[in-house]
Amino acid sequence: MVAVVITACVPGEKAPMQKGILKCESSFFGDSTAVFMANTLQNGYKISIIHNKQLDLIHFERGDSISQYCAIHKLPFDLRYYEEDSIGVFQTELNIPVLRLDTLGGTKYAPDMFFMDVNFDGEEDFIVAHEGYNRTYYACFDLVNGNRYGSCPGLLESNNEPPYNNIVSGIYEQPSYTVFDRKKKEIYIKETMGCCSYYETWAKYFEGDNYGNEAKVKITKEVHHDWWADGTEHVEIYKLINDSLKLVENKVVE
Repeated sequence: MVAVVITACVPGEKAPMQKGILKCESSFFGDSTAVFMANTLQNGYKISIIHNKQLDLIHFERGDSISQYCAIHKLPFDLRYYEEDSIGVFQTELNIPVLRLDTLGGTKYAPDMFFMDVNFDGEEDFIVAHEGYNRTYYACFDLVNGNRYGSCPGLLESNNEPPYNNIVSGIYEQPSYTVFDRKKKEIYIKETMGCCSYYETWAKYFEGDNYGNEAKVKITKEVHHDWWADGTEHVEIYKLINDSLKLVENKVVE
């Protein structure tokens, strides 16, 4: 028995037409991209900034071992005089200072971007200020050791582990600030949450050991202060127990 297979062709059927693609749809950065290249090294890094209306990326390069991209909220102050629609590559002056502040906030001024060691590893991190509600937060990028386990290896993520998700200073009359004790390798944070509450956080540096625990800054204590409508202050105290924060005291102050 012979099986015969007949294939029929439909002459009237046409292949789908390719849609015209706009230039901005085929380019990751769109049609208005400016690249600013710092003409001097900043803390030993060669720096370039890629900018358009939707995104700002800053690239750090040092030797053969460090090549990191960080997404930032806006251009450094030195570059904000450029027209928004600037296109091309520009050599520019750029100054990102290296600081060793003991306090962020209070009466201490800090620029929008700077280098400072905030995790006590001896290497300056890249710090970027961004506004929250009545306060300024600081995103901390570990340029040397960061992104080891990050979900996106091409883009360096800021340190979002406590206490670095709440490095803060106040805006206007809000008394929020962060204190670094470099001798003891400790951090203290006071964050005003509004008119009727504030949180205090204490953290310290723990050395690594032979059991797989890496050197790390951990929160050791938190105290939450809340004032209720009846005029009483409610205080919750948390302490580090078995590697996690536990509520150890809950009291009301008349």
